[in-house]
Amino acid sequence: MLRRDYAAARTVLQNSSVKQISYTNAGTTPKIFFEACVYLAQGDTVNAQKFFELARPAFEASVKEAPASAERHAILGWLYAFMGRKDDAIREGRRAVELLPESKDALDGSILNAYLALIYVRVEEKDLALPLIERLLKTAGAVDSADYSITVNDLKYRWEWDPIRDDPRFQKLIVETKPRAR
Repeated sequence: MLRRDYAAARTVLQNSSVKQISYTNAGTTPKIFFEACVYLAQGDTVNAQKFFELARPAFEASVKEAPASAERHAILGWLYAFMGRKDDAIREGRRAVELLPESKDALDGSILNAYLALIYVRVEEKDLALPLIERLLKTAGAVDSADYSITVNDLKYRWEWDPIRDDPRFQKLIVETKPRAR
């Protein structure tokens, strides 16, 4: 997906016999979700929405199973954002940040804010996303992951950030941000 070779990504998924993929700390993710992501990245929203809808019950059940899990709320918000369910996406993303704020857990709290930034981008709330992205780019910690990535390189290349890519404020952040010391 980083290379934007969506045909190859689809082939890998189709050739895999697994139905669930261990992708996040919150549990397994239905393979169909990743198939939906490939469609969405290609701009095929009709098929993406069909596949996201098939994955939705598993994401919602995950939150019902562990309603105090901040990461599960963040991941549900992420799904809703990809589905275009703006209010639901923002509600779940904010709930995740409320459940585990950075003041209680600097590392995981930053990760949840990274999810929220991506949610804001995907639901076209650039004015909410940009200050959060700017702050997270300067925040020490593990804000580098397969799904919510807040590093300069991830912001430059990952398809998930495409809705904000042409915004001059976003481009300025990428150019002006110095890499964090590890």
